[in-house]
Amino acid sequence: MPLDQLANIADIVGATLVVVTLIFLALQIRQNTKAVRATTIQSAMQSEMEFSAILMRDAATWEKVLDSAPLAKGEETRKGILLFNVFMIDTESRFHQFNAGYLDAQAWNGRFGTMTDVVRLPIFKLWRYSLGGLSHSADFLALLDRLLPEDHDRHQ
Repeated sequence: MPLDQLANIADIVGATLVVVTLIFLALQIRQNTKAVRATTIQSAMQSEMEFSAILMRDAATWEKVLDSAPLAKGEETRKGILLFNVFMIDTESRFHQFNAGYLDAQAWNGRFGTMTDVVRLPIFKLWRYSLGGLSHSADFLALLDRLLPEDHDRHQ
C-alpha cells in the first residue's frame, strides 16, 4: 500500500478518535455538572437544617427578630444580629451558587422571594452596617440594597 494511502487512513482514524474523545468528554462534563448541582442542593439543605438547629437554641431572640419586636440592648441585640448574619451568610452562598450555575432557580427563588420582607425588618439596618453586614460581597449587598423600599434610609 502506498505511503499516501496509509497517511490518509491514519488521518481518518485520528479524526475519528478525536470525535470519539470529544463525545466522551462532553458526556463526562454533563455527568459532572449534574453531580455538582446535586451536591450543591444537598449542601443548601444541610445548611438549612444546621441553621434551624441554631434557631432552636435561640428561638426567643429569632422570634423577636421576625416579629420586629424590640431587642434588649446588649447581648440580645448582638445575638439577633449574629443570627441574622448566619441567615445572610447562607443566603449569600446561595446567591453565588445560583449565579455560578450550580444552584437551580427554584432553590434560589425560594430564598430570594423572602428577601423583600427580610430587608424591611428592623434588624436589617442594624445588621447592614455591622461588621458582619459589611463583610459580605459588594454584589450581594447591592442586591439587598436594591430591594429596600424607596422611603427606607439606605445609609447609616
